[in-house]
Amino acid sequence: MVMKPFHTDALGGLGSEDQLDLLNSIDYLHSQGISHYISLPQIIVCGDQSSGKSTVLAAISGVSFPTKSNLCTRFLIELVLRKTSYTGVTVSIVPHHSCSESEKLSLKGFHKKLDDFDGLPSLIENAKLIMAVSMHGKAFSRDILHVEVSGPDRPHLTIVDLPGLIHSETKQQSASDIELVQEVVQSYMKEPRSIILAVVSVKNDYAN
Repeated sequence: MVMKPFHTDALGGLGSEDQLDLLNSIDYLHSQGISHYISLPQIIVCGDQSSGKSTVLAAISGVSFPTKSNLCTRFLIELVLRKTSYTGVTVSIVPHHSCSESEKLSLKGFHKKLDDFDGLPSLIENAKLIMAVSMHGKAFSRDILHVEVSGPDRPHLTIVDLPGLIHSETKQQSASDIELVQEVVQSYMKEPRSIILAVVSVKNDYAN
């Protein structure tokens, strides 16, 4: 077997200033809701509820989100990783284009910074309240929770975690909720510049 030399120039180029500027520009366009009008490059994570999406996302990003009470499956999460000399977490909300002007103003007013991950669970809970998501009210939201994680050991990467697909109604999830989630997931999958990371549970029958 002939082993070819392993060149690291390409890998180093992924972390270049030009690449970082490009990623930051794309993230800015996403944060301004431009993706509703123009297809932007993005990596999306999709799968059924309880299929292990959060585990896969944590393995890729190194960021573990709280899973208690399905906190992170009720809305879209845009996880932005940036390699910087400092460590920090910034959380904000990107309103859906269908929101009223007053709703957009309220949602855009949510902008928090953390020095570590200890306060992330309570911060996500607060964001859920701002988006009016609850187990006894609106079960899902079209708004996006924007989480930017910076640190010296982080890669330059942006991933969108979509709500898990639902296949049956429950007391907390109605037929309209099932339709809403499917509509949101399909809208992201149809985007020509989306890279789809499909997560399938090993417990799922292969015939499905």
